Amino acid sequence: MVFSELHWVPSVVAAVLTILFAFVKDKRRHKLLSYVLFFFAAIGIIGYASNDGISLLFFDVHTLHYWLGIVALLLSISTFVDGALFKKGKTKNHCNLGRLTAVFSCLALLIGLLLLMGFNIQPRGLPTVQLPVSNILPEVEVTEFQDIRLTPLSEQRNNAIKGTQYLNRSSYRLSVVGLVENELSYSYEDLLKLPAYAEVAYMPCVEGWGFTAKWTGFKVNDLLDIAKLQPNATYIVFRSSDGYATGLPIGYLKSNQTLMAYGINDLTLPPERGFPFQLVAVDKYGYKWAKWVTDIEVGDEVVAGYWESRGYSNSADVGTPPFI
Repeated sequence: MVFSELHWVPSVVAAVLTILFAFVKDKRRHKLLSYVLFFFAAIGIIGYASNDGISLLFFDVHTLHYWLGIVALLLSISTFVDGALFKKGKTKNHCNLGRLTAVFSCLALLIGLLLLMGFNIQPRGLPTVQLPVSNILPEVEVTEFQDIRLTPLSEQRNNAIKGTQYLNRSSYRLSVVGLVENELSYSYEDLLKLPAYAEVAYMPCVEGWGFTAKWTGFKVNDLLDIAKLQPNATYIVFRSSDGYATGLPIGYLKSNQTLMAYGINDLTLPPERGFPFQLVAVDKYGYKWAKWVTDIEVGDEVVAGYWESRGYSNSADVGTPPFI
């Protein structure tokens, strides 16, 4: 994971050390620097794999960053081996390998810094108008909607703090509590009876990847209208079955007509995507798109969610730094 300190801190140190090789001429310091570099590079790779795994199935900014880092690591290993095994006549090849390593390290460092600053590529021109639709899904995956290509489920990545959750449809309840006149506890079937809408939206992860999908669900506003917000209500926290939580201002939810989706690409939301419901937080980073939502808590103050309490920005606006 790009934003794991166990990954990006040692990786940045390793990249900087690689670049410093061009300026260190003393052989003893050069050798010492190589040992220190390998230590930080190894920690960075372990940090990446332990937090995010290694996925090679997609090509995006995150994958580009990964490959630049891998090439830089392999080149640094080659440089180290060349220096250790071929002591005679090694200078030309050794220095060329070192320069090439520095180039890839610079590129990996640059892309990594852009990701840390909130750089995110996402499609433009997606429709913002929600369409009223049937709450009965065709259950045949659609690949295009309004002339926009949708990302198939097989190509969508997924993050979760405790892995995929499996909720029982018949026993599921969604509660609405807090600063409301009518506290609610609705079954899955009750929620399907609310007016259904569909929209195309891009889910952007802070790691630099994302996907475009057609989302079908009910408006959070419609549920809140039934609960009847108290005058001092300003903020809503969405809680999930795995202990996850995140929040959004009521003003954002109202102005964006935010959906609670039970369908994706005309299919019932699968467990890995958040069945029974996933929040569709348009123009917000993916950690605001809560999955497996079981509770909605209405309050009058901002509450830090799971990632927000760990240093992530509570606004989560796409294109802005994801850290506070």
